[in-house]
Amino acid sequence: MCGICGILEFDSKKAVDEGVLRAMNQTMVHRGPDDCGFYLKENAGLGNQRLSIIDLATGHQPIHNEGKNLWIVLNGEIYNFLELRKDLEGNGHKFYTRSDTEVILHLYEEEGEGCLEKLDGMFAFAIWDEKRRCLFLARDPLGKKPLHWAIFDNAFIFASEIKALLTYPGFEREINSESLAKYFLYGFIPAPATIFKGIKKLLPGHFMVVGDDGRVKEGKYWDINYSSKIEDWSRDEIKKEAVTLLKKATEERLISDVPLGVFLSGGVDSGIVAALMARIVSPSQVRAFSIGFEEKDFDESFYAKKVAKHLGVEHHLKIFSQREILEQVSKIARFLDEPMADPSILPTFLLSSFTRGGVKVALSGDGGDEDFAGYPKYLAHRFLEKFHANWLPIHLLANLFPGKAGTFLRYSRYPLHLRNQLWISQFSPREVESLMGKNFELFEDVKGYHETFNGKDFLDEAFSLDIKLTLSDLYLVKTDRASMAASLEVRCPFLDRELVEFCARIPSRLKLEGGGTKSLLKEIAVEFLPEDVVFRPKMGLGIPLEKWLKKEMRSLVFESLSPEKIKKEGILNPEKVEKVLTGSNLRQVWTLLVFEQWLEKWV
Repeated sequence: MCGICGILEFDSKKAVDEGVLRAMNQTMVHRGPDDCGFYLKENAGLGNQRLSIIDLATGHQPIHNEGKNLWIVLNGEIYNFLELRKDLEGNGHKFYTRSDTEVILHLYEEEGEGCLEKLDGMFAFAIWDEKRRCLFLARDPLGKKPLHWAIFDNAFIFASEIKALLTYPGFEREINSESLAKYFLYGFIPAPATIFKGIKKLLPGHFMVVGDDGRVKEGKYWDINYSSKIEDWSRDEIKKEAVTLLKKATEERLISDVPLGVFLSGGVDSGIVAALMARIVSPSQVRAFSIGFEEKDFDESFYAKKVAKHLGVEHHLKIFSQREILEQVSKIARFLDEPMADPSILPTFLLSSFTRGGVKVALSGDGGDEDFAGYPKYLAHRFLEKFHANWLPIHLLANLFPGKAGTFLRYSRYPLHLRNQLWISQFSPREVESLMGKNFELFEDVKGYHETFNGKDFLDEAFSLDIKLTLSDLYLVKTDRASMAASLEVRCPFLDRELVEFCARIPSRLKLEGGGTKSLLKEIAVEFLPEDVVFRPKMGLGIPLEKWLKKEMRSLVFESLSPEKIKKEGILNPEKVEKVLTGSNLRQVWTLLVFEQWLEKWV
């Protein structure tokens, strides 16, 4: 795993400033503290901070081809690189490293942009092609690894993290108001936009070609196909194939020249990954890492210990105190380049830091909910569609019910693609308008995905939206930033491209049978895990946030969100902020607090 960056001057006579490139690279040393490297020639420059995982001795980046007219920097891992290398060597390519990075370069020589079709892994990379005088950049299909870019001062600049771009001389840190409005609605900022004007994210499954004459081409090379279903397969056949693909994905992610482990939460997804690891190698070789909390209502460590004992794996557990968790709140903005309102980033960072003390690579259960329908809102969608409740005036009853029930009723009349987001939004569109003092087009991202959805099943559209928005722009960003802040690589078998494509072909009714979520995966899980673990209520990696906001964090909240401070900044409506502070929706308070912490750090 690495941090990558680069500069391409559109004036071919202007050389890249080495000091600027090095400064950009240095901001990401946490992503790769083991090594750094640079390529500088005329108007092009590449930088890399390396976390050495594969080919520790000769994998120094940037890497070149035989003729030294192609240079690459990679953030990520290519799991099928040995197979690809064998084919490339058969075609006469000569390698000087044992790394997966060099394989991409020779594959690009062979296939051009078509190389992306053959890569199995998580990646963001950039290739400088001296002959074509262009940069070729690409991001993995599901967006596990980030890539940000901007055109500024007649140059194209890119980096794994926004903070690297902000070091570019003269770059103005101007907030994109529309992105900020979306942050308050979504709790994150959907790609391709970022919180800053002028900086964009390359979308998952997309590539860019940037010429040194200023021409920019962007294209899509992959999308999930929901149009083809395996209706003629039996339930047992589907489960068998899912296990086969998941085992293969897990085995591929065990390739490493350094120690690796697994996150073990005590839930189904991470438990299955740990169980497969124990069958592929041996239980004694599996190192599982878990964290717990003194707050018993949020502590899953009992189940993690039970799973570890059942599998016979080596288990490492740390119980964190309230003080240790609260100490991290002020540090969130340090590794978040743009605001993100998911409070589970706190325990994710603590788990990553604890795990990094024992290993350099960890497998996780991320993606299981998206593959196999793990969120309760899918049941609500099915209820509304089945009983046509969206045509009944049940939304008028919303004010009679508090909490989630009221939210469900309030948005029941909306089409699926809108309510799928509104049910989990931090603020309502009207509240965002009041908070920002202006009306914005908040749903252009959702509507865009809705218009291009290629399936026919209404639940498949909900799965698709969650993969393209919430997973890509929230959960994977959270995992990447939290783990990379601890210099830990995280690999996700459930997000294997072949497995995701297969799960998209499974009829949605099979994933939600019996009135519960993730029914198909739970049937698979009982082959590996204790039944009381499989069928217990879903918790997730949570913290007692609402309690802390009322008590332990109260002074921080009122200091950060004081009327005087908000008025001086001139970004938010002070009266609306004060109304949130005196209200009962503490998730809104947290969302505002995260923004103010981020604002203080980066703007």
